[in-house]
Amino acid sequence: MTTAGNAGSAQQEPKSPPPRSPEQAKAQRAVLVAAVLFAVIGLLLQWWRLQVLTASYDQGIFLQTIWSGLHGHPFESTLSSQLSTNVIHAGEPPSLGYHRLGQHFTPALLLWVPLVGLLGIWALPLVQVGLMTAAGLVLHRLARERLEDPWLAAYLACSFFGANAVIGPTWGNFTDLAQLPLAMLLLWYGLQRRQWWLLTLAAVAVPMIREDTGVLLVGVSLWILVRQRQRWPLALALAVLGLGWVLLVTNVLMPLFSDDNSRRFMVENFGQYIGDAEQASSLEVLMKALGQPLVVLRELIWPPGETLRYLLAQGLPLMLVPLISLDSWLLMGVPLMGLLLAQGSNNPLSINLRYALLVVPGLFAGAIEWWSRHPQVFAQRRLRRVWTGCIALSLLLTLLANPNRSLSFLIPDSVDPWVYSSPSRQWNHGAKARELLGLIPEGASVAATTPLVPHLAQRAVLIRFPNGVIYRDRQGSSRAVDWVAVDLDWLRRYGMAFPRDRKALERSLEALDSLPEPYGVRAFSDGVVLLQRGQPDRQPAQAQLQELLGSVQRQLDRQPD
Repeated sequence: MTTAGNAGSAQQEPKSPPPRSPEQAKAQRAVLVAAVLFAVIGLLLQWWRLQVLTASYDQGIFLQTIWSGLHGHPFESTLSSQLSTNVIHAGEPPSLGYHRLGQHFTPALLLWVPLVGLLGIWALPLVQVGLMTAAGLVLHRLARERLEDPWLAAYLACSFFGANAVIGPTWGNFTDLAQLPLAMLLLWYGLQRRQWWLLTLAAVAVPMIREDTGVLLVGVSLWILVRQRQRWPLALALAVLGLGWVLLVTNVLMPLFSDDNSRRFMVENFGQYIGDAEQASSLEVLMKALGQPLVVLRELIWPPGETLRYLLAQGLPLMLVPLISLDSWLLMGVPLMGLLLAQGSNNPLSINLRYALLVVPGLFAGAIEWWSRHPQVFAQRRLRRVWTGCIALSLLLTLLANPNRSLSFLIPDSVDPWVYSSPSRQWNHGAKARELLGLIPEGASVAATTPLVPHLAQRAVLIRFPNGVIYRDRQGSSRAVDWVAVDLDWLRRYGMAFPRDRKALERSLEALDSLPEPYGVRAFSDGVVLLQRGQPDRQPAQAQLQELLGSVQRQLDRQPD
């Protein structure tokens, strides 16, 4: 009996993991090096972007939205209000008290309120780079458990850290979608390991990231129905949760805050399906699209060149395996279809923009599944060289694209006409601009040009110049901001090559000439001017501003329209 008892006791003891082989240790070190490089370079570039003013409007919107939660007004943002239908279509001034939840329903952002309180402007770069690095490490853990060859798992993880669709958005402005790859990969891990607590937690977290991210759960449900049919109740639950939440949020919850989703985003992104209608709910857009199958088919494939380039760019670091993987198509197909069917000023098929992150989790999870069914292919040494070349090519194309102007200190922003600022030039300009912004009191209301916005976003009232200097207070009264900050040097540099920046420069000159109330020039440095309402001009700042204005006007006159 003693022997039997000891045997039963021994069976209950957890098995110790087998010792790592030298090859496993090498492969793991390679992934760790890739992750550290990804994190360090990402953090350095985010720090640089803030220092030299290449971080821009969205960075300010998210910082202000989260910062407002520290002061009892979660999700409020005057910067976001400036993008609302009331401002764009009705011509109203942006308002204090506007809730961004009417534009994008993002309750998960509340997680970062304490960190913004602790680290201020540096919190969001840390969150973005940290979340994306963690997603790559979770992907590696998934691959290690699903695949026998440690180097195959390492290649998959290194592909993630070398993917243009991962690097581009990570090096850009903060985006709520930076939370998505980690949440989805944790969900996939819980699904594979049958860890119900993790699966449940991640399944709830995914739709909390943004109003449309629930559609990724529909992709997971499709995969379960095809690959693990016996788990159909789980597939049904995920589909109901994901699609049901999207419809509930966009048709019921978001309209409680504003009409922006129906009057602006649905019309701008899916206007081709609703004709001349000035507004439409997501459910109405869906029904109208289903009634126009030929239009839907055209949008899915047109323009074919751009669609093909996008798919190749997404699949390149994985040696294009996801393009032949049923698992990848099942997992990424629904969000990819949403991108293909959309339009808008921000190209949803840009590999460097945040929308690419909607496709990334399914792309990589599907690749793991493909390799789990074809492990013998990896044994070919020539194939490994090809894969290494694909990762290297993805990195090279990413660097050459200078995503989100994050590498402007190395790569010219334009060749013809030539637009390039050396690192020292960028650094000196950023330092002088930040020094000037330090003169603005903490609680003062401000209007500022785009590159200055992130440094001023931790305040209740901040609006983008030259769009206006008037806002509505909580009582509904119109007021002029206390301060105006304009970076004319930045606009002049980029306005030489980019029509959008040139237009902003022209509008800035017009706005400075027609301010609704008297503003005095209080400080001027390296093309950055600071004006204060109701105060006299200071010399020599006023004279320096006039000299620069004359120079800028002459430059604009020489440039062709």
